[in-house]
Amino acid sequence: MIKINIPSTLPANIEKWKTKAEEITESIIKAPTLLEKQTLINKYQGHWRDPDLIQWLSDLSAEKCWYTETKFGGDYQEVEHFRPKKETKDIHGQAVDGHPGYYWLAFNIVNYRLCKRRPNAKKGTFFPIRNEHLRAMSELWTWQDELPLFLDPTDDEDCILLSFNDDGRPVPNEGLADSDVTRVDFTIEKYYLDERVLNKRRAETWSACRELYYKYLNSVKLASVGLNGSVTHTAQAKKDLQTIKEMLRPNREFAAVARQSLIKIGDRLAQTIASSS
Repeated sequence: MIKINIPSTLPANIEKWKTKAEEITESIIKAPTLLEKQTLINKYQGHWRDPDLIQWLSDLSAEKCWYTETKFGGDYQEVEHFRPKKETKDIHGQAVDGHPGYYWLAFNIVNYRLCKRRPNAKKGTFFPIRNEHLRAMSELWTWQDELPLFLDPTDDEDCILLSFNDDGRPVPNEGLADSDVTRVDFTIEKYYLDERVLNKRRAETWSACRELYYKYLNSVKLASVGLNGSVTHTAQAKKDLQTIKEMLRPNREFAAVARQSLIKIGDRLAQTIASSS
C-alpha cells in the first residue's frame, strides 16, 4: 500500500467531473426510497468510470495500484468505493443491520481508491468500523467520525502501519498496538495482499535492494583505503547509491518494499537513505 496525496486544487477537467457528480449526488439524496437511490447509482455508474477521472487517479500513484503497488499495464483500473455505495458488511461478512450503504458517497471523489480487479473483488462491500455506534446511516450523519478497520492509502498514519518481510510477505510494522495489528491483518486479508506472486516479486525487490546496499558499502570502504583504485570505487559507490534511490522513487513498483528492506537492516545510514528518498 502506498501513500496517496489528494491535491486540494483539482485540474479543470476533474472540477467539471466533480460538478456533475454533485448534481448526481443531489438527485440520489432527494430520491424518496432506497430502491430509487440505488437505481440512480446504477444509471450513472459510468461517471466514476470516466476516462479523465481514471487517468487523474492513476497519475496520483504513478500508474500503480494503490494497494498492491504494481503497475496497471494492461490491467483494467477499477475505482473502488472505500465506503460501499450499497450493501455494507461487518467484520464477519454479515450485512450491517439497517444500513443502506453509503449512497451519498457513491459519487464523492474522496471515497475513491484506484486498484486492480483482485483486491477490489476480494474487498467487496466489507466496511467494518471500530466504533459501530458512530456509523453514518445517511448523509445527515458525520461519516468522518467513523474509525475504519481498513487501512486507508490516503491516510499518512495508516500507511506506516504496514511493513514487509524478506520473503515478500506483508506484515504489521513492529511495535504496534493490538488494535492496529488487527487493522493491518484485516487489510492484508481483504485486499488479497498476501498473494503468492506478489510475495515473490516483493522478495526479489527486497533482495535486490539489500544486495545493492551492501555492494555500495563495500565500494565506499574500498575507496577509503588508499589512492590506488579509489576513483574507480568512488564512482561505483555513487552509481550503486543512485540505483538504490531509483528503486525508492514513487514511480517504481514496490518502492515501499525497497524502503522497508533498508529500514529493517537497522543501520543508521540505510535508514537515512530510505527516509531521504
